[in-house]
Amino acid sequence: MNNKTYKPFPAIPPEDKPTDVRLSDAMQRLYDCWSPPGDATNELYSNFRYSRVTGIGNEVNVSRRDPTTIINVDGTYYVWYTRRDNSIPPAGLEGQTDTIPAVDWDLADICYATSQNGFDWIEQGVAVSRAPKGEYGDRSLSTPGILVYENKYYLYFQSFTKLWEPHDCVTVGMAWSDSPDGPWHRHDQPVISRGGADDWDGCATHDPHPIVFDDKILIYYKGSPVDKSKRAFLRAQGVAIADKPTGPFIKSEFNPITNSGHETCLFPFRDGIASIISLDGPEKNTIQFSQDGINFEVKSHIVMPPVAPGAFAHDMFADNGDGRGITWGLCHIRTRSLEVPHERNEVRCFLARFDCDLSLDLSRPELKGSNLRFTEATHLDTEARMELSADEKRTILEKQASIDRPTIGT
Repeated sequence: MNNKTYKPFPAIPPEDKPTDVRLSDAMQRLYDCWSPPGDATNELYSNFRYSRVTGIGNEVNVSRRDPTTIINVDGTYYVWYTRRDNSIPPAGLEGQTDTIPAVDWDLADICYATSQNGFDWIEQGVAVSRAPKGEYGDRSLSTPGILVYENKYYLYFQSFTKLWEPHDCVTVGMAWSDSPDGPWHRHDQPVISRGGADDWDGCATHDPHPIVFDDKILIYYKGSPVDKSKRAFLRAQGVAIADKPTGPFIKSEFNPITNSGHETCLFPFRDGIASIISLDGPEKNTIQFSQDGINFEVKSHIVMPPVAPGAFAHDMFADNGDGRGITWGLCHIRTRSLEVPHERNEVRCFLARFDCDLSLDLSRPELKGSNLRFTEATHLDTEARMELSADEKRTILEKQASIDRPTIGT
């Protein structure tokens, strides 16, 4: 029997794990996994604030999405993104033609824009267009990633060939240029191919995100399997590694290196790499860190992270072992109506700015808070399917009548 007397836990948590206080499993984790002060002192925790931008924002009949990492060249910011003419809405696999898209990122090109402040942008036009009919990448190009390496620029992107295939089957293509303004020269074959038919990335390798780390070029990518059933590993990320931008890229034997995450967003942080993991999987909506670029661990849980973020990190390709983090970037916001069933595919996106405090060089305590609350408009947002539809309410009431019972003991 333990006769030791323990004190109550103090109002101000000690910096070191106390030995004279009984600690529950939760309080053990506070010291072993987190830190007693909580989110306020966590370098890899932040809230996110959003702003509209000009030039590449919400525009009728245009869809812009999936921005790259933002780079700064001689004082001018550059970003590349997926752009599609939205005058003809997506019609799904059965309704697609050579001029009618299947989904929002079909029949798209890679465009780019420039800015002096990150809020006001000028769309400069197409950077890389679809290939001529019958060649690799002739259907659509989307979800670009940018690499700056030895004074050259490399764009990696999803390359769709021929009509849209079931399950979004696609590989990663590439183009290069001596200038961020082009002209761009196509590399007319995949640089990251799909895995085998039964592999986790057997259907698609997409969302390429290049970074230079440990004297190698790493391209993180999102993979998806051919099997789209509930049993399948639908959302995870892997990495392919090369000595030069044109490859060959060798997939890590540890792939997938995350068990969660939709779009890819990574940046150098201290002597490793940080990643914003959002939307999908058991570790969704977290920020994770890896010292070796392969083995990631959760460092914080975040609320309402940016969708498809492309961050500005001046040292994204520096490989200097001293990553300074990020304070802002661009993301996309989707707008559509889910009220009428036949309009479910009428999707378009626009670019917006996010700001955060994930930097070692700038403190923004106003972005380290927790207990975030949302308004009625968020909780009952029909576009995001937060509010029950009439059909859902009817089904719930039918089942509720058969499974609910009087409270035991009454």
